Amino acid sequence: MIRGLHRFCFSWLLLLFSVLGAEQGVIYLRLADSLTLDPGKFEDFYSQEVIFNVFEGLVRLGKDTVSVEPCLAARWVFKENGKRWIFYLRRGVRFHNGDELDARAVVYSFAKRMEKKQEEYVAFGRFFPYIATVKALDDWTVEFVLSRPYFPFLFSLTDLRGSVVAPGSYDGREFKPVGTGPFVFGEWVRGKSLLLTRNDRYWQHPAKLEKIIFKSEANAALRLTQIKNRGADIDLIRSAKEYDELRDKAHIAILSKPMLITHYLGFNCKRQPFSRLQARKAFVHLLNKKVLVKQIFQNFAVAASGFLPPQMTGSGPGIGMDDFSLTKARSLLLESGLAKGFSCTLYFSEGQFGLEDVARAIVTNARQVNINIKNVKLPFARLFQAVQNGEPDMFLLGWGYTADPGVFLNPMFMLDPASSEKTMSVGPEYSRILARAAETEDKTARWQLYAAAERLLREELPLIPLFHLNHLMAHNKRIHALRMSPLGFLVFQEARLGGE
Repeated sequence: MIRGLHRFCFSWLLLLFSVLGAEQGVIYLRLADSLTLDPGKFEDFYSQEVIFNVFEGLVRLGKDTVSVEPCLAARWVFKENGKRWIFYLRRGVRFHNGDELDARAVVYSFAKRMEKKQEEYVAFGRFFPYIATVKALDDWTVEFVLSRPYFPFLFSLTDLRGSVVAPGSYDGREFKPVGTGPFVFGEWVRGKSLLLTRNDRYWQHPAKLEKIIFKSEANAALRLTQIKNRGADIDLIRSAKEYDELRDKAHIAILSKPMLITHYLGFNCKRQPFSRLQARKAFVHLLNKKVLVKQIFQNFAVAASGFLPPQMTGSGPGIGMDDFSLTKARSLLLESGLAKGFSCTLYFSEGQFGLEDVARAIVTNARQVNINIKNVKLPFARLFQAVQNGEPDMFLLGWGYTADPGVFLNPMFMLDPASSEKTMSVGPEYSRILARAAETEDKTARWQLYAAAERLLREELPLIPLFHLNHLMAHNKRIHALRMSPLGFLVFQEARLGGE
């Protein structure tokens, strides 16, 4: 959204004024810029954490749990065993452009994404695969009709991809980020800074902060210097060195929260040698996860005993948690006719704390059983596309930012036996289990089905869960009441400025 020198200079003046007059707002340092502000398109955390403060959905997650609470919808009912969902909208809510929220806006938001869910809105389609129709029953009532009963639908609506946008936002060449959230989109200098300002007519109550500046700074040393010297207010801690330098600073506080995200080693099951189960299993015995995570991440992560995060109901048995054994790895390679070893590639994203160290450890251990791995480090967007295209033999990715186990157990690129394009794959029974869970209203029975799905992941091993991250956020103590959502996004609505 850069239109000429005037807008560029205006944006930087805003940033300069914010630094000089920091009492009016906060500066949040980030490793990278957002990729999009369109709720239907994002694939990255940096986009989500801005979208979270600009847009809202019909429902949202509770503050400290994975419960669902009303947001733009005051209440809802489901009928036909979870096939029809009716939402009654909250009155008096207005978009940032002054238009009133009504059922037409909800229908517009979903219909525009549904039109192209096999194209540019494929991410939206993964989270909402069963919506058949969305229609306004009256000005304040919206009905979703699904193609099948689907009880996780309510949890799916807590995802930011279900955000409601102002009618007209998708009209024209560029998406216009107009929502109902506590902050309004201001200016965006791509790769540099993104400005949000307070929504003075927010339907709950206006935020106390006037503005938030999301400032991109790839250089870790510069980020650390700015947060230490009060040149910025907030920074995500990305290393033990940063943590040690910041934790004893009198003007800095540290927020910590376990994330609903799992980082994993994925296999290209469509290509030799990882089309062979024994070759995939060999890597279970090449990873001492507890030691690996402790050495690299210390208190920033915990070793994953299963694919679902431990705080998520339905988490099941572990996968290779305590089974490091070069002897077992060699035996499996012998069984699969790979005793002489092989060469392969391992792709991972640049700029993500610890991933290069993890990749290096995997290479070192694999070399002991004659597996030669070439590491390929890419920007996240390029990595994402590479995995979609089936380029790597193995890859390191994270999946999460959803509170629903059913959605969590369907990570990108995998687990759809009907698709020949998926990089990772698992047998048809997996899909049948998740389908039964989706149609099961009783929560206890549904959690048992999710645990059964995890057991299948252990048996067929399209991936190996490695670790769950904790988010550690350093912030200037002049910011009070700052907190993180269950998915790790900073909640600025209640934050206020005061003395350190």
